Amino acid sequence: MKKKIYFIFPLIIIIIALIAGGVYLYIKKINDNWQSKLSKKIESYQEVVEDSTSSFESVDTANDWLISWANSKNISYTKYGNNVLLMARKSSEEFKSQPTTILFCDYDTDNPSGSVRSIAIAMSILKSDIEFGELKVIFAADKDRSFNAINSIPSEEIGENSSIFVLTSGNKQMFSLMTGGSKAYSIEKQCTFEDTTKDVALKISVNNAPGGVPDTKISNYPNGVTVIGNFLAKLQSDAINFELASFNGGQSSSLYPSSTEAIIVVNKDDVERIATKLDTLKENFLDKYQENYEDVTLDYEQLQDVPEKVINKSDSSKLLSLIYTMINGIYYKDDDGEVVAISSINMVNTDSEVMQIKMNISSLSSAKLGQMEQNISTLAGLSEFNLSNTNTVPIWSKSRVSDFAIRVKESYKRCASDELEFVNSVPAQSTSALSSRFKKNNILCITSTEDSLTEDGKFIMTYLMGDTKIL
Repeated sequence: MKKKIYFIFPLIIIIIALIAGGVYLYIKKINDNWQSKLSKKIESYQEVVEDSTSSFESVDTANDWLISWANSKNISYTKYGNNVLLMARKSSEEFKSQPTTILFCDYDTDNPSGSVRSIAIAMSILKSDIEFGELKVIFAADKDRSFNAINSIPSEEIGENSSIFVLTSGNKQMFSLMTGGSKAYSIEKQCTFEDTTKDVALKISVNNAPGGVPDTKISNYPNGVTVIGNFLAKLQSDAINFELASFNGGQSSSLYPSSTEAIIVVNKDDVERIATKLDTLKENFLDKYQENYEDVTLDYEQLQDVPEKVINKSDSSKLLSLIYTMINGIYYKDDDGEVVAISSINMVNTDSEVMQIKMNISSLSSAKLGQMEQNISTLAGLSEFNLSNTNTVPIWSKSRVSDFAIRVKESYKRCASDELEFVNSVPAQSTSALSSRFKKNNILCITSTEDSLTEDGKFIMTYLMGDTKIL
């Protein structure tokens, strides 16, 4: 009898182990299956949205494209005002008790490519065949990152216990419970034009720069406004005589310029000397930027037609001096080397009798925002420019030990088998406006890179499914 027991006991253990292993492999197969499907769907939608970015160059065409997609996928939607489109997916039966999850995707019609990743993730999850709780996706159109579209969202669409994931793009993957404050400025000065006294016109241009929202990698981005502006300021300091006919670049106070051009008029005898300097500028520019931004160019050419009018010497000198002295890039790092404050010159325009510079500052510190504002005000005053604040976004912060933050970390660990470290986002995000408007909601800002896109989608799906048997 004892011999039988000794024989049966290990057999039972083996059988249990085999069953457990089979269950594990089955669950793993299911898990791997939905993750693989989601990854493919995100990649597919990314291509679809990338091919359709021209549709997002105006709010009307963006709405038409999104509504057409929703209709083709049998997804319900509601339009609020002209700038907000809300799509919804009802909860599966077993998830009825879970609070609503909201994916917030804002896009700027001046920079539609900057929202491709966010929209691709949102669409993929909306059309997933995995069951989860109630999901709402909000597409909000805004100009110059003012985040005013949020005011069009009815409060009843945002439940008290809802969780909001703000989806955005950048060069560093981040899950942020703190996002920076920002201030946008318009810096203006009356200018006068006079007849040119010289005979050769040269156009200097930077094209196909990446543009987009300045972030902590700001020092690595090609900025045509500062590149051309600093070059012309250096010509001034080298006593090379020229007249500035025009200087234009960028479209917004909050987005980096993708193209910039300046036209100068010079003496015939100085053309060769300036061309040599421009050749050196071009070589250094391409050496610095073209490896990472293969499409970016810096060119110059002699124009057939010479402008009859140029900006008078005093005004053009003040414009170039101001651009040269303004900080464009990282303003401050903390003791750990982490970026805390950035400043960017995003636009210049001389097409009217008012010369205009637009720029933006962002920081995780209100003290640094104040310092930067004082610095800009002083420099503008010295050059006799008028400074006006055109938009302000406050700093936003959420507790890292809240119940919501803990749930986020748990979901991330189930998804990635790793601990999540929250990273603060220096650029301002719509989190501030959402938090101000809907005070009791849990909010997380997710910044996706090209490499983290599918990973971020899997995390959101994991959060939506909660602690289910699949995971």
